[in-house]
Amino acid sequence: MLSDREIHTILGDLNLVTSNAKEPFRPNEQIQPCSIDLRLDNVFWLPRWRNPIDLRRARLLEMQPRRYYKRVTLQPGEHLTIQPRQLVLGRIYEEFTVPPGYSAEIIGRSSFARMGLMIHCSDGFINPGWRGHMPLQLVNFNSSAIRVFPHLPICQLRIFKLTSPSEHIYGESEIQSKYMSDDGGPSYWWRDKRIKRLHKALGEVNVALDIQERLLQRISPQEPEILERLERHLDRLNVSELNSADFLLESFAKQEDKRRFRRKFLLNIARATCPLFLTIAVGSVFSQPWSWWHCAFAAATLLTLPLSLYAFHAEVGDHFGQKELTNSATEPEAA
Repeated sequence: MLSDREIHTILGDLNLVTSNAKEPFRPNEQIQPCSIDLRLDNVFWLPRWRNPIDLRRARLLEMQPRRYYKRVTLQPGEHLTIQPRQLVLGRIYEEFTVPPGYSAEIIGRSSFARMGLMIHCSDGFINPGWRGHMPLQLVNFNSSAIRVFPHLPICQLRIFKLTSPSEHIYGESEIQSKYMSDDGGPSYWWRDKRIKRLHKALGEVNVALDIQERLLQRISPQEPEILERLERHLDRLNVSELNSADFLLESFAKQEDKRRFRRKFLLNIARATCPLFLTIAVGSVFSQPWSWWHCAFAAATLLTLPLSLYAFHAEVGDHFGQKELTNSATEPEAA
């Protein structure tokens, strides 16, 4: 493990870079006896998945690899609250390189561990040749919420001298590195060549690569919810139907149009329900004598009021029907 003296000698090779001139890397403050204090960046990814994460499936994730996460960038003076048992993905503020002939390791600081904040799960090791913003998995094991903010000195970098130069370094094509020039964001687990081999052994039927490429060109800019519905649509199709991008998109567009129609129909009914009961209730005031049905219409008006208010504010939502399919075909040509 390198001491502070040796760390100073390879600072040029580590190439520590920051994006904010007001918060540069400060060697005299951040270099410790045998480590470097590194800080928390202002970029976070908040998980927003609702369904189980099925590691047996990797189909179409390349269309929008991070659709299960919401990226948040804090402005100066803002903070992020991590609730008990919540996972938040963050990254290190300093971008750096691990030079050939060395490896490195990220470790959390004891000060934060003592308050129940885990800094990373299992990705602390860094291969020679890697460069980027090292990712952090922030998990709050405390019973109270914890607020974090940018440039917090949250972890340490330890550097090791290899006993001999490695045959390959991270980023070379031979080892198919997934995280070169890493931005510290969510996982690309399905790109691992060993996982691809496991998927093949499990018998997962994937859409052919050329068809995936066509789907990517036509539908990738869409919202995450649309991509999730497309994936579920493909799961329901037979293997023989997965050989044409045009067929897949046409069948999906028809399904989306039906879904949009049902959504509009239900919203219109909900919007009309309360005004209808209100009109009947007001009209019944002039009908004498009063009876139980006067009270029934008044109660129905009150009960349907929240539903109608919700329907008036709700939107039909994004869909990828025939209209959007046609537009996606013409946009590349116009560009």
